[in-house]
Amino acid sequence: MKILIKIRNVNVSYSKERKIFKDINLDIIKQDFILINGENGCGKSSFLKLLYMQLLPNNGKIIIFDKEIDNNSKKDIIKNRKKMGVILQNDYLIPYLTVNQNIEISNFIQNTKKKDYNLRVKEILDWAGLKDIKNEKIHNLSDGEKQKVIIARSLVSKPDILIADEPITYLDNTTKEKFFFLLSSINKLGTTIIMTSKMPLEIPNLRTRKLIIKNGQLIENI
Repeated sequence: MKILIKIRNVNVSYSKERKIFKDINLDIIKQDFILINGENGCGKSSFLKLLYMQLLPNNGKIIIFDKEIDNNSKKDIIKNRKKMGVILQNDYLIPYLTVNQNIEISNFIQNTKKKDYNLRVKEILDWAGLKDIKNEKIHNLSDGEKQKVIIARSLVSKPDILIADEPITYLDNTTKEKFFFLLSSINKLGTTIIMTSKMPLEIPNLRTRKLIIKNGQLIENI
């Protein structure tokens, strides 16, 4: 089993008074599907930012794709992020660009062959039910449609790791079912998925690891 992310004795705080994580330890293995729950404000979003290297430990070690990440790891952070898809809360879409352009823009980072990438964009637009509005500007979309675009953009590059912060917010039941089916499919093909939700989730026909964040600790439900 290949360890993609190794967290050892990590502490994170925004100030002396506000400690987020205290000596947390975790191994994230290739093809893991991890569901994270916890009360509002417990640190779910902060934990995902730690994995995406937007937030760095005050002390302890975090090793991602065999590279230890710290304040001197700018090149490794850029390289690692190319292997990740991300859906964060308040994720940013460019309002004056179209749906298609917002999804295609990730190829400036990935630098995939244009022909292959265009085919992948078409596939993901079809899956997400965005084909008929692909030429609409983002500012004309509903919250649910915007969330679909964010999800599509995160998956179009076929990431090794998908980090998703409450991704089913604003989705209708039909789209949720399609989203879970797609997550199940890409996980079985090898993508590691780490996802938060407000409520405990059960995804049919899929084995998941369940973590709870409480009092600055990661607690795994066996």
